[in-house]
Amino acid sequence: MEILGEKGLGNFLKIMLEIVLVIGILILVAFPIILRYTNMEINPNIILFYPNAICLLFIIYQFIGLFDSLKISNPFCENTVKKLKNAQKICAFSSVFWILDFLYEAFFVRKYLSFSLVLAFMMILFIGVTIALYILAELFNQALEYKTENDLTI
Repeated sequence: MEILGEKGLGNFLKIMLEIVLVIGILILVAFPIILRYTNMEINPNIILFYPNAICLLFIIYQFIGLFDSLKISNPFCENTVKKLKNAQKICAFSSVFWILDFLYEAFFVRKYLSFSLVLAFMMILFIGVTIALYILAELFNQALEYKTENDLTI
């Protein structure tokens, strides 16, 4: 299967991420309205998850931009490095929010140990993804420098 170009896997994944982005935005907008009309009590945990959800939507938006460069068959460009660094910064913010969620759940709520473990897993996962995106951004930056140097040599 072709990865680059209009009919490649990158374009398909870009379309799927656009659908997920739209659904995520609709859920974020509709959720408080649904809670208000069902007369459910707003749990503080729900409020704490909103910054994480917003960060995740921004990360998805950055990856949509990454798949644009795959669509035009030019993955080693300045735009790719910029998008990876932006996604890494947003992921770092999300890691901080996961840490705050975990601390809130562990020290103030102390109700569900399994929920605290899930939050600890998400915290560790997002810290790992932040590190991975940093390494990937630096790798693409180095590849871009080599490509630019090679283009100037020829």
